[in-house]
Amino acid sequence: MANIEKRLIIDSNKLSSEFCFNSILQEAYTCGLLDESDLENIQLQCISLLADKCERYNMGESGSIRVETAESIMKSNLYTIGLYLKSLPNPDHAAAELKLEKISELYERGRKLVYNRFQEARRIYNLVQNNKLDTINHSYNSTLSEEGIGGFFKSYNIEYEAHDIPASIDYQLCNPVNDLVGIEFIQEYLENLYLENEFCMNFAAENIHHLLYGYDKGYADLLINIFEHVLTAALGCSLAERNIRELSISQEDVQNLYKKLLKYDNYTLMLNIHKAMKNIFEELNITNPSLQRYIEKSLPKIASSIENALKLNTLSKVFIIPANPNLEPKIRFESGVKMDDEEYRRLIEELLICRYSSDKLELIKQKVKSFDDLEDVLLDAKLEEEEFISLFNTLGDVEIAAMINRHPFESDIQAVDLSEAEQILRLYLRNYVNQLPSNRQEQIFQIVEHLIWD
Repeated sequence: MANIEKRLIIDSNKLSSEFCFNSILQEAYTCGLLDESDLENIQLQCISLLADKCERYNMGESGSIRVETAESIMKSNLYTIGLYLKSLPNPDHAAAELKLEKISELYERGRKLVYNRFQEARRIYNLVQNNKLDTINHSYNSTLSEEGIGGFFKSYNIEYEAHDIPASIDYQLCNPVNDLVGIEFIQEYLENLYLENEFCMNFAAENIHHLLYGYDKGYADLLINIFEHVLTAALGCSLAERNIRELSISQEDVQNLYKKLLKYDNYTLMLNIHKAMKNIFEELNITNPSLQRYIEKSLPKIASSIENALKLNTLSKVFIIPANPNLEPKIRFESGVKMDDEEYRRLIEELLICRYSSDKLELIKQKVKSFDDLEDVLLDAKLEEEEFISLFNTLGDVEIAAMINRHPFESDIQAVDLSEAEQILRLYLRNYVNQLPSNRQEQIFQIVEHLIWD
């Protein structure tokens, strides 16, 4: 009987990782481990600690500080104490420490833990830099830059903002870090990212590039998780009995997989996915238990995508067919020689005073001999929409594609960042393209994808 584990009073599932101090305090009071006098005593000690920290913040001077600053320092104090409380064997033990120990002492213990974690996070950051992926994805690269997570180690303030995350982090992990802030968030984020990188390092950067390009040609600008795409592709290769390291399956492979997997119930499907995962471990010689656990943790999300794709017959959107951009046909476009500035200025002056659309169009046909000049005229001549349409009608598919390439009407650039003339050009261009037959629209957009400028 002596070996029977003591039953805990506080349910750890009710505690918040982010607001550990407050949640332990609340649960301890609710469960009767702390009474009102304990709460009052703890509160007074917290205020005393805050006063001491505010005085130090003011470098010993008695002047007041902003309310927002005081609130931030209090959050920092409670976060630091909470980090220490988390390190204790269980919440009941933490409640006992709150009751018996001085808050200032708990803070100092927590501060040492924050410092140690900071040093450990810096070490992991250096490891992540060493196994950083070679990719054109902007969110990944910016997050791992000195302006991203690198900035955290320059700006993190253990004394007064321990709960804060002074870093620009856009890159999304396959398994996001939830309910954590401060150094805890950074450390876990970096640990997860290191494992994701370690897995992806098993594959050639070129193969990953082709995979992601097959997913979306503009993947460089997307907020995607590289690891998730690579793991999904590796699972697809394993299931299709293809070379896992190549990350490449064909349309025929996807169709065969669809027929094969569609026959399985959920249990058998998961069994086969886990079998494919074990095969990946073996083929890639993945023996790191932490990486194995991380991959296993990632499976339910991917398995759910596979399951939904089987129901909707969209498996090709899960198992991506790679694309090599270097093998795609290119359409070279040459603008032509621009007219000199004085000649162009006279043309615009004539167009602005010209009353009739037919005369304007004739003048443009006579004078404008290059795409760049036509583009400038559309921006400067203050033409009506009907006049835009008439000019667009004189252009071939390649010229329209070039215009879309230069002035995309589906763009991440906000309208407020564009000039009025540019907004008008994009609007009229979109209206023109939308009224074209669908087959011609499709052809034009295909040209846009393959257009390169001389």
